Amino acid sequence: MTKNQQILAKIGGGSLALLLSLGLGQQASAVTLVENLSQGTNSTGYIELGYWQGSSFTTGSGSYNLNSATLWFQENTADPNLFLRLYSNSSGTPGTQLTSFTNPASITTSVANNTFTLATPQALTANTTYWLVSGISSGTGSYSWGYTSSTAQTGLPGWTIGDGYVESNDQGGSWSSYSTSGPYQFSLEGTENAPPTSVPEPGSVVALLGLGGLGLASSLKKRK
Repeated sequence: MTKNQQILAKIGGGSLALLLSLGLGQQASAVTLVENLSQGTNSTGYIELGYWQGSSFTTGSGSYNLNSATLWFQENTADPNLFLRLYSNSSGTPGTQLTSFTNPASITTSVANNTFTLATPQALTANTTYWLVSGISSGTGSYSWGYTSSTAQTGLPGWTIGDGYVESNDQGGSWSSYSTSGPYQFSLEGTENAPPTSVPEPGSVVALLGLGGLGLASSLKKRK
């Protein structure tokens, strides 16, 4: 490659990199959205076929994707039909199922942090209440989910965890609400959806390329 060709390649590459940086948004950063795992555990609630349990959370402002949920959880009797699901809110109880998490490869047999993941991140609407629900869809498995008497939580501004829980004894057909009896313990992890930077107008692109051309001409003159 001649010197002139090398100069052209450098200027062209620099212009392209600048255009790409202007057209792409910021990279999403992983954050803890809200958690109450740091609060003291009062006891545990059973997760079985006849005992589906759920706790709510409410988002703050901004646009976020939910990637995973970490529960203070343990296995009593293993069952492949264990699930953790995300539901919408319907008058203070779980409404429509929105997505289902992938269970950990193994779950601890004493209460500890166990992380359930989403194969596809779930978009969460700002200032909206959702429910995390765990249960057994069939079979005789048994699990325990820790809960706290504390109503405190840590998280992004505006994000909260409900003060109680719900329970269903008929596989989600109906729900009993215990709104002040202490929530189950969990942490939500996700990413912020940063708005993309606007793509430059065609005129701006031409101007940038023009500046690149001027730089090339100047470089060539210096090397004559």
